[in-house]
Amino acid sequence: MDSQLEINTQGTAAKVLVETISHKRFITVWNRQTEFDDGRIIEWDVVGHHTPYPTFVVVFAYNTTNKTTCILKEYCQGTNEIKYTCVAGSVDRRKHQSPMESAKYELSEEARLTGGDWVCLLPPEQQDGISELKWGRNRFVPYLCLNPEIDAKPRQRDLEECIQVVNDVPIADLKRFITKGEMMLPSVQTCWMALEYLAEQNLL
Repeated sequence: MDSQLEINTQGTAAKVLVETISHKRFITVWNRQTEFDDGRIIEWDVVGHHTPYPTFVVVFAYNTTNKTTCILKEYCQGTNEIKYTCVAGSVDRRKHQSPMESAKYELSEEARLTGGDWVCLLPPEQQDGISELKWGRNRFVPYLCLNPEIDAKPRQRDLEECIQVVNDVPIADLKRFITKGEMMLPSVQTCWMALEYLAEQNLL
């Protein structure tokens, strides 16, 4: 690769001088002081969950027979609106043996689906997960699940979740939701990667 196109995705782009916790509840806020190669020292507010990487998973479900996906309408507390999302949820080390197990649990809880063939879409050079936001430390693993089935005994959702399942969504509609800014960004990233994979496999 052209050296001008290389980027640092390994969490070492600047030297971290000091990092302290300013606030911790559901979300943690860190005060981070960094030094750039040119000597500039800057302080930042960094936000995320105080857990090991990856922080969460995102799942794109796809039916190869009718070439549709299952997405969610979900309440987003930050902007107080309903947005489209893929299935997503945290990797809880107290409940999940792996990110893959978390993804399967979330598919059952949120989309009421189970089974299927699974593909991890995480790039090999980003094993800690893909970064969610510029000012956030959370990282996620994107998955593709091919041909899941209705879960007769879905796992229970968390109390705070407000979700409506939307089945059999054509890919053209999915792209329209994305271009209208109606889908959350980690879901957009996962959709893009899943669609690229499906195109390569002649499944679209």
